[in-house]
Amino acid sequence: MRLLLLRQKNFRNLAFSAFRPPQGLFALVGGNAQGKTGLLWGIHLVLGGEVRATLGDLVRFGEEEAWLFAEVETELGVFRVEQRLAPEGRMVFLNEKAVSLKALWELPGSVLVSPEDVEVVLGAKEERRGFLDRLIGRFSRRYTALLSAYEKALRQRNALLKAGGEGLQAWDRELARYGEEIMALRRRFLRRFLPTFQEVHRSLASLEAGLTLEETVRGNFLEALAERREEERERGQTLVGPHRDDLVFLLAGRPAHRFASRGEAKALALALRLAEHRLLWEHHGEAPLLLVDEWSEELDEARRRAVLAYAQGLPQAVLAGLWAPEGVLVCTMEGGVVLCPGG
Repeated sequence: MRLLLLRQKNFRNLAFSAFRPPQGLFALVGGNAQGKTGLLWGIHLVLGGEVRATLGDLVRFGEEEAWLFAEVETELGVFRVEQRLAPEGRMVFLNEKAVSLKALWELPGSVLVSPEDVEVVLGAKEERRGFLDRLIGRFSRRYTALLSAYEKALRQRNALLKAGGEGLQAWDRELARYGEEIMALRRRFLRRFLPTFQEVHRSLASLEAGLTLEETVRGNFLEALAERREEERERGQTLVGPHRDDLVFLLAGRPAHRFASRGEAKALALALRLAEHRLLWEHHGEAPLLLVDEWSEELDEARRRAVLAYAQGLPQAVLAGLWAPEGVLVCTMEGGVVLCPGG
């Protein structure tokens, strides 16, 4: 997939910008605070991605909403995507028709490699679980529907627990029905994802990497709920189920969030994103856009070489940083304005 045109209005600190990126691999070079991250965020968001910011923080100060527009070319044709971002939510349009955000996941989309990715490895288990849920959702509409139904049942069950816990049986059955399928789909996805993740990590680091699910339900879901019922009544919340599970990164067999150095965690996070890109490429039959932020600042020389080798030959990839690798086409950015050769 290729991005043909990006327009942004009142997005972050920019009143308006327009960008026609070159095809293939190119570097986006500029000093700090020139808008490189904002440009990559705009591309990623308009194609259905998420970033580490609230919607309100993405709207230019003093404005009510931000507007993003992209024209992309896939093997199925040209698509126009538009989004309006406001503190209360996002409105999404595909070829001028209102759609859900998840409808954009039918396109190859983009993968954003960001310095904040390390928090998926080192941060709280909510970070890792949220990453896993979003990733599986890009491959399975069934999974996102199950997750929505599970969360609804969970809210109802927690409300009953706070009210004393009467009438839980019906919601126990709902929670177990959706929860067991969610857990099964997570396991199935990890069996598919793990070999690719490990292969990519071997190109970045010497220690063997792994991924495992730490599940709070072992065996029968209804029995697990029954065992914790009195404690749940006391605490007013459901204590077992996929909403409490953890995705654990392993390095040489040990939990990375406890034992990995920050450099080792960066390698795991990079492998995670490149493996995501490869599986989406396989799933859609064409490569997503690859967006790498702070390429020159965050990666050491060996990992820069690995990313460069992977990105070469892609239909479109962006390496954003303070400088460009030798032999790569360079677009410069200053004050939110991008200049490319021939553009």
